[in-house]
Amino acid sequence: MMVDRLNRSFHKTALALGIACVSWMGVASAADSGAAEANPPAMTQQAAPQLSPEQMKLMSEFKSTHEAIGGLEQQLQVIEDKAYKKNSHLVKDRNSLRDAIKASMSGKDYDAQTKYDELKSMVTKIQSMQDSDPEKAKAIQAFRAGQQEFEQRQEKAFQDPKIQKKSEKLRNDVRAEMIKVDPKSKALFADLDKNEQKMRELQQQAMKMHGSEQPMAPAGK
Repeated sequence: MMVDRLNRSFHKTALALGIACVSWMGVASAADSGAAEANPPAMTQQAAPQLSPEQMKLMSEFKSTHEAIGGLEQQLQVIEDKAYKKNSHLVKDRNSLRDAIKASMSGKDYDAQTKYDELKSMVTKIQSMQDSDPEKAKAIQAFRAGQQEFEQRQEKAFQDPKIQKKSEKLRNDVRAEMIKVDPKSKALFADLDKNEQKMRELQQQAMKMHGSEQPMAPAGK
């Protein structure tokens, strides 16, 4: 499960760098809460040995909504690929945005593309390591540290009005082209938005449930 979370986090990194279409369907924001989706805040390390009916229901809804989002993303990804193949101007715009993001993220002692490649290699390495390998935890920690710096730089890059404008234009153009390529994209986008909103609501419920249980924790010790 840890590798799945790393893959989801790295998927966000790839999107933000502009390797894929930059978060045009909200994948980046969904990835922000990827860990929470897999392990709801109220159900993780501090959870009681036996879950209440409310907790079990919430976990079930987390799981089904998470799976629904994944399925919709896969369908939209296929259509997105077709849209790029059909429209060469979108490819040029995507490359232009990618280059602008990389330039903004990079500095004297930091190259965004090089760091991206390093993080990608780290994920591959972690996938190949056995859980019993004492070096695996260190590798994951190193990945997290590298990813954190990368994301801080990418967030700063997206504060640039020029990059924001490029990103918004690409998102709208890709979405329009996808609907032309396959009209069902419109319904898929609507379903994705609905499920992502549901996921945010579930996360809020989990946090409230967790908060309401905290005062009772000492009594159970």
